[in-house]
Amino acid sequence: MSRFGQEIDALALDLAWSLWAELGVDGASRRHDWQAVDLEPLIIFTAHLGGADSRLRASTIDWCITNARFASAFRLRHLAERASADTRAAFGRYSATVRTHAKATWPGEGDPLTLFHPERIGSPDLRRPSLVQLRLRALVGVSARAEVLKLMLADPERPQPASTLAEDAAYGKGSVAQALDMLTMAGIVQVQPHGNRLLYRLARPGELAQTLQWLPSVFPDWWPIFSIVEALTSYARESVPAASRLAALQKLLEHIDHDLHRLGIAEHVPRVVVPASVAEFERWAMDFMAEQAGHVQAAGAAREVSYVIHHLSFGGWLGTVNMAGRQPRPFDSEHGHTEEATGAAELVHFMFKDVVGKRHRRGEPLAPDDALLQVISREFAEELVRPMRAGQEATFTAEFVRRWHENRRRRFGATA
Repeated sequence: MSRFGQEIDALALDLAWSLWAELGVDGASRRHDWQAVDLEPLIIFTAHLGGADSRLRASTIDWCITNARFASAFRLRHLAERASADTRAAFGRYSATVRTHAKATWPGEGDPLTLFHPERIGSPDLRRPSLVQLRLRALVGVSARAEVLKLMLADPERPQPASTLAEDAAYGKGSVAQALDMLTMAGIVQVQPHGNRLLYRLARPGELAQTLQWLPSVFPDWWPIFSIVEALTSYARESVPAASRLAALQKLLEHIDHDLHRLGIAEHVPRVVVPASVAEFERWAMDFMAEQAGHVQAAGAAREVSYVIHHLSFGGWLGTVNMAGRQPRPFDSEHGHTEEATGAAELVHFMFKDVVGKRHRRGEPLAPDDALLQVISREFAEELVRPMRAGQEATFTAEFVRRWHENRRRRFGATA
């Protein structure tokens, strides 16, 4: 296998290990504590990884046996039908192993795997922000209601039709329609007509957020992410002659095009039209995999960066960093500061530290005057951020923040 293939494989395993670590499986550091985990896509993705890491497979099967009550057999069946033939076959054996040892009605066909028990697996800590899905299931049951509420919490300001919710929830349209009807009757969801269809949103998102208490910063759409990762690992493992790589890569791009558009990143993926563009795409693939696995961006990688500060409709503030071709991440997450900031001033200070505290050309850290940085960032927050009304958001480019800082430094008489 090529070095590219080895690195892609390693990142795919890192991604799976980190997400399972959120669920309580030992063996890896937690790098996704700010992202909402989606259990059923993760189970199917882990089955696809198969024998690449026998300890991962054994540990996660043990977790599923112990915690089968948290998983939705309906979602597993629905998502497995969307998966590739190879992944369905791998999931069939994975599922059969769980069924052999637990009272679970999981779908799939295949012979059970030989099960090794690496360690005792306990119950997940449902207080973790990343496990909001399981917390909702503990609250309202493993049902379409839980998935609908999760999807609405991810974007509480956006009214959505039942068809979109059914697609994203991986439940049938009938189940989602019944869930929406019950949630509307309970006053948790409100419905509004829009043309010839009905749109749904949370009636009081703040109250639900307060009930759940620990919410993640980001709700990734894991199914298309895992589909792209699977396609990239398959491509990277193939031994393709140099003369055929362009055709193989064009076939890969056609295969993942729908998933790229679903994630909203299709326009940032390099177009492969000449042999020289193969290397450019593979660099993008490495960046994409590293981002999903929670690894720090390689020094010197030039990307357009912007910072979005959200004044949440149910109270509080949230900041995300956006890079071209990548999904948003919360402020300062790469340094381990994943706790939710308490207000606008703290978020702005994080933003200024991220922009000013780095030499972008060399990737070398600076040692800015933190006291002055506090003053400048507080002034920025008072003028541009605090006046925002609940439900609003503002976007600031790194260049804008850098120029603001330079102007204020000169005003205060500080030397560069």
